[in-house]
Amino acid sequence: MNKDRIIYLHGRYIENAFTQSEQLEWTAVLEDEQQRDFVKELMEGYWLRMKAEDDLELRGNRSEEIYAEVLATPREVLRVRRLWPKIAAAAAVLLVLGAGLFYYNKKDGMKPGSEMAVVQDVAPGGNRAFLTLADGRKIALTDAASGELAMQGGIRVSKNADGELVYEVKGNDNALVEDVMLTNTVETPRGGQYQVKLPDGTRVWLNAASKLVYPVNFKNIKKREVVLSGEGYFEVARDKSRPFVVRSGDQSVQVLGTHFNISAYGDEDAVKTTLLEGSVRVSALVGVKGEKVLSPGEQSVLRAGKLLVDEVDVQEAAAWKNGIFIFEGETVGSIMRKLSRWYDVEVVYEDNLADKTFSGSMGRYETISQVLHVIEMTDLVHFKIEGRRVIVRK
Repeated sequence: MNKDRIIYLHGRYIENAFTQSEQLEWTAVLEDEQQRDFVKELMEGYWLRMKAEDDLELRGNRSEEIYAEVLATPREVLRVRRLWPKIAAAAAVLLVLGAGLFYYNKKDGMKPGSEMAVVQDVAPGGNRAFLTLADGRKIALTDAASGELAMQGGIRVSKNADGELVYEVKGNDNALVEDVMLTNTVETPRGGQYQVKLPDGTRVWLNAASKLVYPVNFKNIKKREVVLSGEGYFEVARDKSRPFVVRSGDQSVQVLGTHFNISAYGDEDAVKTTLLEGSVRVSALVGVKGEKVLSPGEQSVLRAGKLLVDEVDVQEAAAWKNGIFIFEGETVGSIMRKLSRWYDVEVVYEDNLADKTFSGSMGRYETISQVLHVIEMTDLVHFKIEGRRVIVRK
């Protein structure tokens, strides 16, 4: 691959604008030993520029002093005051490339991690999903060839060259059977993810262990309603006459056109909705019923019947879609639940360590031992991998 293409992909990565095929290209670049030095040069340059620009904003125009400070900072231990989304993205790639850039929230300094006990390493998840059609047929999308998969009520269902599931109106658009709307279901297993383009043009990215139920045809309905369990990132096609509604857990989210992420896993204690663009209305359906209108940069948290809103780093919530883990002051318990879904492993605790907190970022396409090694280097916790079991210990 030529350098111009790598520079283009690097820019798309930083802007979180990858298509599925571009993400695969970028992954191939990171795995190419011959390109590592060039990618490190790109990322390190971006890291330093962003760090300097951020300091300029916070501390005024002392540019010469700031640049001198940045350049003098050891790359092996680069502490930052807060998580800049794009800097975190650069750090994630540098970790993949072996530069060892990360940070954490301990006060007593960096300690080297012990050698991890690994009986058998675990590869990351990938594009795996199952499509259940309205007539009950189930298709393994991972194994299906590109091209048409089915016709339903005048809707053509196909898998494109990028591996995306696509719906297109091709014939009779009245997709009704005995006045009941036809629905399809896409479900990702543990260790899987997938992308779907719905009949109205809305794009949905599903994270591991997630399920989306949706109408085959949106044309003859007043409200575009889908049901999500697990986690999904939505880029909703605008249609002022037909609001888009996502039901997940004990809440509903209504929107006309926007980008947002919903995390609604059954093993988490809250449903989180994070808005990147546009505006959405989040409504609690049980407990203390109420609704909140989110602005970009805000996240609603529905927990124990209470709906609260706060400002957050939206890139952290959507990082999984772009092949990154970003953890900002997150508990080990929460981190391990995410890793358990993506790597399809069982997590066992030898000690009471779930409440320890960690901050850092790393590539989502590393093996699990590489990800855990970064956490181990803080000396917060240590891990032992036995097949598909991860033991968390002191």
